[in-house]
Amino acid sequence: MSPRWGHITKFMFAVLVVVLCGVVGLGIGVANWLRKDLPSPANLQTIAPPVKTLVFDRNEKLVHEFFKENRSIVPLRDIPKPLVQAILAIEDRRFYTHWGIDPIRLMRALVTDIVARRPEQGGSTITQQLARNLFLTHEKTFTRKLKEIVLAIRIEQTYTKDEILEMYFNQIYFGEGAYGVDAAAKVYFGKRVQELTFPECALLAGLPRNPRDYSPRRDPDRALRRRNLVLSQMLAAHFINRAQYEQASEAPLGVTKTRYNAQEAPYFMEMVRQYLDERYGSNQIYEGGLRIHTTIDIDIQHAAEEALEKRLTALEQRNQNKKTRAVLAAKAGGSTARERNQTEYLQGAIVSLDPSSGQIIALVGGRDFNDSNFNRAVQAARQPGSAFKPFIYTAAIDNGFSPTDIILDTPVSFNAGNGQEWSPQNYDKKFRGPVTLRSALANSVNVPAAKLLQKLGTSVVTSYAKRMGIKSRLLPDLSLALGTSEVNLLELTSAYGVFANQGVRVAPIYILSVEDKNGKVLEQSRTVAEEVLSPETALTMTSMMESVLENGTAASARALGFTAPAAGKTGTTDDYTDAWFVGYVPGAVTGVWVGFDRKQKIGPGMTGAAAALPIWVDVMLAATKGRPAQDFPVPSGVVSRLICVETGLLANPACPSTEIELFREGSEPTGYCNVHTGTAKPQQETPDFHETDTEAPADERLRL
Repeated sequence: MSPRWGHITKFMFAVLVVVLCGVVGLGIGVANWLRKDLPSPANLQTIAPPVKTLVFDRNEKLVHEFFKENRSIVPLRDIPKPLVQAILAIEDRRFYTHWGIDPIRLMRALVTDIVARRPEQGGSTITQQLARNLFLTHEKTFTRKLKEIVLAIRIEQTYTKDEILEMYFNQIYFGEGAYGVDAAAKVYFGKRVQELTFPECALLAGLPRNPRDYSPRRDPDRALRRRNLVLSQMLAAHFINRAQYEQASEAPLGVTKTRYNAQEAPYFMEMVRQYLDERYGSNQIYEGGLRIHTTIDIDIQHAAEEALEKRLTALEQRNQNKKTRAVLAAKAGGSTARERNQTEYLQGAIVSLDPSSGQIIALVGGRDFNDSNFNRAVQAARQPGSAFKPFIYTAAIDNGFSPTDIILDTPVSFNAGNGQEWSPQNYDKKFRGPVTLRSALANSVNVPAAKLLQKLGTSVVTSYAKRMGIKSRLLPDLSLALGTSEVNLLELTSAYGVFANQGVRVAPIYILSVEDKNGKVLEQSRTVAEEVLSPETALTMTSMMESVLENGTAASARALGFTAPAAGKTGTTDDYTDAWFVGYVPGAVTGVWVGFDRKQKIGPGMTGAAAALPIWVDVMLAATKGRPAQDFPVPSGVVSRLICVETGLLANPACPSTEIELFREGSEPTGYCNVHTGTAKPQQETPDFHETDTEAPADERLRL
């Protein structure tokens, strides 16, 4: 070799070394530059995508989900094989043989981009797509592509192929808010991923490339072509045979008409959300994958929501309201009311619970959560009217009075304490003269209740109400007999649960347990029970309130179809501003309130019996469906006697109206009626339900 060629060779070698060093240095520099924005190896080892929180009812039905990204984690073993094959066929056929990037596919995509003079085809492997979705943006730039490649290689070095595939199936976006295959299966087909058919698997596999354009709801024809392309790729990859391809390609898309949406019982769930947020924080709620087991029975909840809407719509029509829910919903605007969390149309609320456990079975806080998230079942403080009277009579019975004791329903005036006198009036503007305590309560007569309160003292009555569960402030004046102190529906319904539970108060609960995403129990509910009344007093009050439904203000419940043994009390406030009914059977107590957010007249004759009781009947028919009717249990120490309704003494054969009365043993009457002394008993008339609603004057009572 000549010296000249030797010099050239040395020069070329030196240049090559410099170029190689430059390339290596540039590569190291680029790698270091890219590494600044890429996750560390430690972060790669702890990939944990946000997981939604699931809420279940008492029967383990999924009823609500909290999430930022609608995602449920599913192990690869639970994902149908056809879905795995479909994804591999359309997205990354050489997934199990490449090392994070597919050079053949990458070169093909590069050529396509050069020809198109813009980023046109991705060429990304499943691992690259996972890297992009986990850590990068979706912008189509050369820099992002380099980062994606580096990340994909790192992920391949950190995880097995099956682990990568499982993360992909749980991470990738399928459109319409669905992240991961399980959420996608529910959103598009209303079923779990394990239940997908072969054609449905092919449809889902075609979505990740472009969820918007391939949406089967937005463009069914394009979605069908995309699904069939997936099927043809599966055929080419020998995942299926010709017969399977032809059969599947002829199948309809099978997408449900409406999107699956587990967002039930919104007012109840907002209570759950607020509790969880305070206890665990919002990140855990929306990303932590908690599993919440609640007390609600979603079937009874649905019945309650339907009953409220049906009955209030009927009341709006009956009262010829101009501002109905339907009319206001059809009009644009209305934002002013929503800003104040109030609506202009007629509202209502329902609470139903199990008195023995305190578990809330159903809770409806209004007609439309989207219109107003103000929870009228727990946040609205309203006057209960005569629905407060049972607390007065409870104090009386517990302090030596009996249901047969006579009290005079005659005009009376009390010193109001401000130099003026207060003269209570009955709703029907009548005075009945001597009445028994049972009759006075059954017919919601105001004057005897005021006289009884004055005898007992307001402090005694309020102490009974408090121990039974009323937490709101009760004013210590005689107008308390008419229910002038405001309470909320939940506390009032829970307090009535003491009667149903034989004197034992159980604090209301709505969450049974909370688990983390791994199934570890974070908390479990405890029943807090306390005996606040004797069983004898509780049963006596139940017996007296049974008369409310048998021949008192709520007797129309029987005409509406509710025939099981039940007890309860109506409530109506001045000028028909609020209508209540709270009642119970063994094992269930339900309260209903009806009124406007801005206090105004519901309508003429809109008593508790007219406005609230029909809703109660509908809910209780659903709550007791399939259950045999039960009588209230009678504790020892209680005896029954046939007494004359008018005198409260033991009945003679000639007494025109008699009934079985309960007494504490030793307190029962021993003398016989001295008014009706004949031997022939007059024929009794069947009560007219129109006449039993004594919380309204006769000319304003509504017929069924």
